[in-house]
Amino acid sequence: MVSEKRNEVAELATKYVNSTDRNIFLTGKAGTGKTTFLKHIVANTFKNAVVAAPTGIAAINAGGVTLHSLFHLPFGSFLPDINAGVLQDYNIKLTTPKSLISGLKINATKRQLIREMELLIIDEVSMLRADLLDAIDHVLRHVRRKKNEAFGGLQVLFIGDLLQLPPVVNHEEWQLLKDHYPSIYFFDALILRKDPPVYIELEEVYRQSEQSFVDLLNRFRTDTVTRHDYELLNSKYAEDFTPEAGEGYVHITTHNQKADRINQLKLDQLAEKPFEFHAIISGEFEPHQYPNQDVLTLKNGAQVMFIKNDISGQQRYFNGKIGTISHISADSISVTCGDREEIELERYKWENKKYRLETRTNEINESVTGTFEQFPIRLAWAITVHKSQGLTFDKAILDLSRTFAPGQMYVALSRLTSMDGLVLSSPLPEVEFESNSSVRSFTGQKKELSVLEEMLGGEARDFHLLYTTAAYDFNELVRAAHYHLDGYEKKTAKFQHVEWARSLQAEILPLKEVGDKFIRQLRQIVASSGDNYLPLLSDRLHKAKSYFEPLLDQLISSVSRHISGVKSAKRIKGYLKELEELENSIYKNKQSIHKAFMVVDAALNNRVLNKNELVSSPLYVARNEMIRKSKKEVKIPTKEISYKLYKSGKSVEQVAEERNLTEGTIQGHLAQYVAFGDLDVKDFINDEKLNNILTVSSKLETHQFGPIKGKLGDEYTYADIRFAIAYLKSLEET
Repeated sequence: MVSEKRNEVAELATKYVNSTDRNIFLTGKAGTGKTTFLKHIVANTFKNAVVAAPTGIAAINAGGVTLHSLFHLPFGSFLPDINAGVLQDYNIKLTTPKSLISGLKINATKRQLIREMELLIIDEVSMLRADLLDAIDHVLRHVRRKKNEAFGGLQVLFIGDLLQLPPVVNHEEWQLLKDHYPSIYFFDALILRKDPPVYIELEEVYRQSEQSFVDLLNRFRTDTVTRHDYELLNSKYAEDFTPEAGEGYVHITTHNQKADRINQLKLDQLAEKPFEFHAIISGEFEPHQYPNQDVLTLKNGAQVMFIKNDISGQQRYFNGKIGTISHISADSISVTCGDREEIELERYKWENKKYRLETRTNEINESVTGTFEQFPIRLAWAITVHKSQGLTFDKAILDLSRTFAPGQMYVALSRLTSMDGLVLSSPLPEVEFESNSSVRSFTGQKKELSVLEEMLGGEARDFHLLYTTAAYDFNELVRAAHYHLDGYEKKTAKFQHVEWARSLQAEILPLKEVGDKFIRQLRQIVASSGDNYLPLLSDRLHKAKSYFEPLLDQLISSVSRHISGVKSAKRIKGYLKELEELENSIYKNKQSIHKAFMVVDAALNNRVLNKNELVSSPLYVARNEMIRKSKKEVKIPTKEISYKLYKSGKSVEQVAEERNLTEGTIQGHLAQYVAFGDLDVKDFINDEKLNNILTVSSKLETHQFGPIKGKLGDEYTYADIRFAIAYLKSLEET
């Protein structure tokens, strides 16, 4: 059955994500369940995963962040030529590999997060440009310290439909980029042309059940539309068609202005009192990210469309469902859909998320930095093709006379559940769209399901070897111990503990020697055992785990005891932080060994390790319990109290008054969070002052406030300088 085939493909895609390190392109026609797959992977993968998208709204809808914010990418075009100099004769912003890395402003916390990522999911990849993907590759190689590995060794899952809306590139940009890229699509990035992703396509169409309509849509996707197809569609042309009120027809147009004009005209025709509903916006939520209008103007009788699924579980409405406002007041809205009972709406809360690394567990977690609350509806007499992506309509009036790409025509038509609800406001021009040879070439790489299944075994074997050998690579731990010991002679406050550091390093060095020998054994096991490598590999990992874990526990205990012994001393805050980082480096090795064993053990039992199984294991439970206890025991630092009060919406003056402290003290607290990268320096100082302070600091070669203020004069306060220098520290590399 078709549903069984779709589940089979989705399951295979899940195995490729969790059982290999291959980059994957997951595609499918509109309505095949790509978003459902994304959510399933995020909820279940054992890998440290981050979701991103090319645009702000796409990122909000995917529950992730923008690619530009995640990797601190400059806007404009990326020229991949490493020998490219500065090009002066162009009116576009250009970045080269050299200028990209030299201008990279990523603080230590963000760098560590990027290094701990195991899976990057890029949604709406049809909009991702090839040059942007190459820029991401350069950043990842640099930050993850893996210059010779694609994406710095990070696995990437690309999700989207290439036959929907394409990437945007203007003429001047393309004149520069065309010498480097066959097309602007992501798959023509230099990094993917060397090693294309595994191509997996979800094939069941949930939206349409009428096979002839499905076949027609397929021909639009593949640029093989026939004269008969145009005749069939044009039979749906109805001149001056005006639907009755409440019939639920939606105009789908190619331009925003026309959609807005239709909606406003229809709203004005209603002889009802208008009501305005203002969005409740808190925290960080930029206007370009707004998933709905911040001010909704509605009337009783207005045709509206839901833009979210019903989160109550009652399935009263879904994203794209059309209804009519049946009751409205200053603070309430009710909508009726057809003959169904009235739906009383509640505001929906969209979340703007940020990823944070929990340094003591090495896990990447989401945190909400801002929210946008608004009723989940918008006027829906008309909508653009672009905004209709992902929606489903029973009835639609299509104005495609000015369609400028086959993808637009496909998107518009594929919103409908069947041909029965289709009306054309003007005949379709019988034109032959230029076939996109780049897309055709890439989609031609799709392999049969049986071939992908056959490939999976070898890919999984390579992944298991890579994952297990990485777990027993103690090079990073040796470097951390060496770095820690090297710092003793530079800081006299901790020099008295140098012998302890030397003895710790002496215990760590033998681990590397044994680990290197074990890695060679693992390679030999996998190479000599063929397809039956898992039982022997699992057995060896079990024995190695029993050997290494007690040794790592001893090292962790040694550092913990040392921390307890020195934490009461004065002026050792930096030293304690070093010790905590060293302890975490040891735990990270133990965690990697534990995780690798669980991955192989699950594979041996024909399973894929999932997130819940991982975090429920004894190692994770014990670590989280330890963190919980330490947080409970540790008194909240005074700066953190000030930070939380400020983030709650209070001004510096209000925080100072509430805490009975001076404004200067509160500014000192908040400046530390600017240095951490958690607060925006522009909340406290304007661009002109910031740039002037940074310039003077650079010229004087000092961060000291006195000399900088002496140069700048009384117009600049110590608070201004404090925040500017804190910002400068946030840009410093590890």
